[in-house]
This record gives sequence, structure tokens and C-alpha cells, in this order.
Amino acid sequence: MQMLSTVVAALYGGTDIRSLTRVARPSLILSCLRQRMDGDRELSWFEVIEALQKDNFNQEAVYLSNEATLEGAQKQLEGGKIITLGCSCYPKILKTNLGDSAPPILWISEPGLRQIQPWNNNDDTERISISAVGCRVPLSIGLAIATEVGRWTATNGYLAVSGGAAGCDSAFGRAAFGAGSEVVHILPHGIKNIPPDLWGYAISACGPSESFSSARAMERNNLIYAFGHMTVVCSARYRQGGSWLGASNAIRAHRPVVVADWTSTGVASSIEEHSNGSYGQAQRALANLGARPLKLDLQTFRSNIGASLDAELQWSLDKIAGNLNSGLFESK
Repeated sequence: MQMLSTVVAALYGGTDIRSLTRVARPSLILSCLRQRMDGDRELSWFEVIEALQKDNFNQEAVYLSNEATLEGAQKQLEGGKIITLGCSCYPKILKTNLGDSAPPILWISEPGLRQIQPWNNNDDTERISISAVGCRVPLSIGLAIATEVGRWTATNGYLAVSGGAAGCDSAFGRAAFGAGSEVVHILPHGIKNIPPDLWGYAISACGPSESFSSARAMERNNLIYAFGHMTVVCSARYRQGGSWLGASNAIRAHRPVVVADWTSTGVASSIEEHSNGSYGQAQRALANLGARPLKLDLQTFRSNIGASLDAELQWSLDKIAGNLNSGLFESK
């Protein structure tokens, strides 16, 4: 609904009013207005203000009474710069997984994203999304795994979701894009700071000119896991960096996390660098925390990884659907 999108854009699409707009959750504002809508009839702007006042959203009502605020929000939407929680094109998977914590505004790299909606199939059903993450300076095996996961994603027609960073993120995104997949990169900074060599589309919960920060990187990591029906951790350092922290948080949030493990089978189990180094230790530790291990043999993984990923995706979808046992009887 255009009215709902305009309200969200007005309240949450700027940077000068954050202290005001954080007073109320976007979901509460939308619920207030939807309760007063009669079918598909849009509320007038006067009715919007009146509804907010009746539900004691007085600060928001006063802010929206400013004509310049309304015009600015309409300009953002018409320019195709944002997707809001009030837009029908907002990724449903983020609403499902994040609930009230879903970002009210997603800044987008291309206006066409509002129409293309790569997170949906042609019949508007939800498309399977595969996220892949990993450290910026991984072992060569981590890069190789990220590349193979990207190719598998494209081969199966899934959407690739990346963090757009150097290392594993870049290898996954480049391979998926090169093999014909649409790629969505979730950025930890504003859209205006997109790296020149990024493939595909970019979205961000940050304002357009916002710089990178650790807090935004953590938020970005959460969005990557929330966007994927399965997230593959290609390489991580034990208790170090965003890959470890993001995966640990996602496991605690019961997201379907699959961690590549090249240390338990084949020749890798006898290689000290892989079996005892902080990389291999991280992979095993994440599996112990609750991630699903993707066991790979270094000598044969390229020919076998597709079937293994098929199986892990089925596990992920079963986990999302609640078809797995829990507690002592949980299937891992």
C-alpha cells in the first residue's frame, strides 16, 4: 500500500530524526494504521495523523504533519531508492525471521529491485536463498569451497546472498554471478560506498552516506543469516572476527547454519595446518555449538559437494518447517 510505504519512509528513511523515530517500533505504527483501513481503501494523510494521535503516537503524528516530510518520503519512493516494511516487495523472509527487528528501510542499489524482486519466483512465491560467509583472509580451501557453493547456488536457480566483503564473500558472490545467479550483497555501510567491483545488487539498512562500523557489520551479519534458507560458513577463525561471531549468534537464534568441515575425512585429517590450526578448530567448534557439518574430503570435494549441499539444504528446510526433533533427539 502506497500510504503505508510513505509513512514508513517518512518516519524511518531520514538520518536527522533517528532519536525521534526509534520511540516506536515500525510494526506498531503499521498495525495502528492497518486496523483503521477498510479493505484496500487507503487512508488520507489526515486520517493517518488522526489514527496515530488516537493511539498516542503523538511525536510521530507531529512529525508527519510537516508537509516537507511527506514530500521527501514520496520523493524517495518515486526515485526507487528504498524498500520499506510497508512495501509489498519487501523480502518476506526477513519479516518472518526477524519479526519486529526487521529493518524498516532497505536502501537499494538499483530502482529495478522493487520490480525484479530476486527473492521471489515468477509466481510471487518465495525463492530459495542461499547465504555464504567466511573470513576475509581464509585458507585456499575456504576460497575453493565458497566458489563451489556459489556455482551450486547458480546451477540450482537459487538466489545468492553475500556480505560483499573480501575473501569468502567475494569468492561466493563472484562464482554465483558468473554462473548465472542473481546476487544480493548486504552491506555494512551506505549504498554510496559500494565497492566498484561488486557483482549483482546491493542493499543496506544504513543511510546512503553512512560509513562502516562494527555495530553495522554485526547487523549486516544478522541480515545475511536471516535472508538465507541455508547459510554456509566456508571458513572462520576460532573465536575471532565477524565470521565466528555471526555464525555463533545465528546458531543461538536457531538459524539453519551449515559449516564446511574439511578436517574430519580424507587426507586433511592428517595435515596439522588444517586439523589443529585455528581455521579447522573453528569449523569443528561451530559444529559442536549446533551448526550442521558439511564434511568434505580435500581430494574429492569438488565432485561431491553438490550432492552434499542438496542434503544440507533439505535439512535446513526441514529445520525451518519444524520437522526435526529437538533436544536429545535433534537431528544434526
